[in-house]
Amino acid sequence: MKYIGKKLTTMIMTLLCISFLVYLAFDMIPGDAALAALGTDATPESLAALREQLGLDRPFLERYFKWLISFVSGDFGTSYKYNLPVANMILSKLPITVMMAVFSFLIMTVISLPIGIYTAKHCGKRADRVIMAVNQVVMSVPHFFMGILITYFFGLVLKLFTPGSFVSYETDFGGFLAYIIFPCIAIALPKIAMSVKMLRSSCINESGKDYVRTAYSKGNNTDKVLYRHVLRNAMIPVITLWGMTLADMLVGSIVIEQVFNIPGIGRILLTSISYRDYPVVEAVIILIAVVVVVTNFLVDVIYQLVDPRIV
Repeated sequence: MKYIGKKLTTMIMTLLCISFLVYLAFDMIPGDAALAALGTDATPESLAALREQLGLDRPFLERYFKWLISFVSGDFGTSYKYNLPVANMILSKLPITVMMAVFSFLIMTVISLPIGIYTAKHCGKRADRVIMAVNQVVMSVPHFFMGILITYFFGLVLKLFTPGSFVSYETDFGGFLAYIIFPCIAIALPKIAMSVKMLRSSCINESGKDYVRTAYSKGNNTDKVLYRHVLRNAMIPVITLWGMTLADMLVGSIVIEQVFNIPGIGRILLTSISYRDYPVVEAVIILIAVVVVVTNFLVDVIYQLVDPRIV
């Protein structure tokens, strides 16, 4: 419990620091949200009235703490541009981004586990060398470029889908899945490569330890030693990687949405940045930070449960 309490305190302090730095950063950015909302033809009087209405004339710390208290209570503020609750704007698009991140994670898990185990079992052989060479190339390709390659090859060349013809999950869930499988593959591929490399290295490292030699001395064959002994210990660093990967896939989903013309959180974020709609931008960034930090906290907890030696 002491370990979890320490990690929980660190998580809360991290989120508070992130919220302050994000709010400070947008407060320091040149520009006027009132001017962006009313346009260049607005009169000084109307600009002053809107600044007062939005609370932009108040001291920084007063605005920050008021915003923080409202944010923690679930009130993310009101959009400067659309005059709509920010929470409603985000919640209407959040399911798309979350489903993309989850499907990408599932693809990564299903593919990386057998490949990682196979390369560990056949370490140094031709198949292993070929897989690891391809793995290295795939790992170095960023999400957006992978998305462009997949759009060109599967969309324009093979015509397995029509780029830009997004189907909402509310109208046709099957069509939605058929479309987002391609951006999910683009998100998952670099992470598959990272996961395969980590699992292979971890299995090879564990295979040289004393408990493995003891297991062999008891008459166990290679598969029994691998699946009953090596893999359990080798999965500890892989679980840590997967935890960070799941959070990163949420960010990757936001980026890849622009390539595949998907109306998720990414579109709201870019539109709000262009209009200086700071309440929306701040809310999206903080929510992403919350997902990343909370996920890392849960990974630390799982890590300690798997390996009680960690205190």
